[in-house]
Amino acid sequence: MAETIPSDDVRDRVLTSARRLFNGRGINVTGVDLLSETAGVSKRSLYQRFRTKDDLIEAYLAEEMSCVLADLLPPADAGLPPAERIMALFATARRQSEIDDYPGCPVLNTAAEIRDPAHPVRVAAVAYKKKMQAHFEAEARLAGAADPGQLGEQLMMLFDGAMTYASVRKEPMPESLLTAVRTLLDAQLP
Repeated sequence: MAETIPSDDVRDRVLTSARRLFNGRGINVTGVDLLSETAGVSKRSLYQRFRTKDDLIEAYLAEEMSCVLADLLPPADAGLPPAERIMALFATARRQSEIDDYPGCPVLNTAAEIRDPAHPVRVAAVAYKKKMQAHFEAEARLAGAADPGQLGEQLMMLFDGAMTYASVRKEPMPESLLTAVRTLLDAQLP
């Protein structure tokens, strides 16, 4: 049966299904049969858009990271100084962890399932984490941190730890997260 759905709609539906299934069930237990069934497309249509399941996972990660960064980063026109942009990012992450069935960090979840460090999906996950750390470092540099690299690394560890805390415990990140961020900033900023 020929599909009459525009190809971009099929791709979007597959990615939407992947997001729901990967976040809800996990990557390794979600097969292509379930993905195509949930998206309402044939496996052939799915494979026309994504050569392999790994290609689909990489596209899922790219979309998730785009959404995560858009959701967490304060608007560029908000006029906040760099230290307050960092605080705002953590405050937003904390608020998001309060939603029911909070899935945690899609990159950390993916890395936990794909253990081979040379696997292309794992390489992509590491690249996203490095990009996030570079963001923290750039903000730290703009804020005048004594050691922007160290502060960026500390903020990244705190961010990943907070994401894992909320995901594993199935409870929101505590208010003390923001106190910890402020303590790190105060120790490094003029």
